[in-house]
Amino acid sequence: MNATTLSTVLRAAMGITVCLCTDAALAQSARFVVVNGSLVDNATLAQLDRVACTRVPDGHYWLNLQTGQWGYAGEPWVRGHIGDACPPAAPRQPSLSERGRLYRPGEILNGR
Repeated sequence: MNATTLSTVLRAAMGITVCLCTDAALAQSARFVVVNGSLVDNATLAQLDRVACTRVPDGHYWLNLQTGQWGYAGEPWVRGHIGDACPPAAPRQPSLSERGRLYRPGEILNGR
């Protein structure tokens, strides 16, 4: 095998490797989520992931937008609520007035 043939073979092999790696990366990033019969686009899927506090797995789902209940397409059972995976909110600290710490201007200085 001469140098030109070897160079051509190496370039072809590198090109195939690049194509295979690119296809694998695209396959990993491609998601297939269908909600209420419609394929969800990437921007909407990103919003849905944020609201759900988790990555929504590929699949077919139904979603009640008013109650947040969801389930698998073709099944009538509620499987959960959007946001079930979200951590609980931190307890709210009572306000100054609820703690009796809210004063009018001059009240502390004048002793009233």
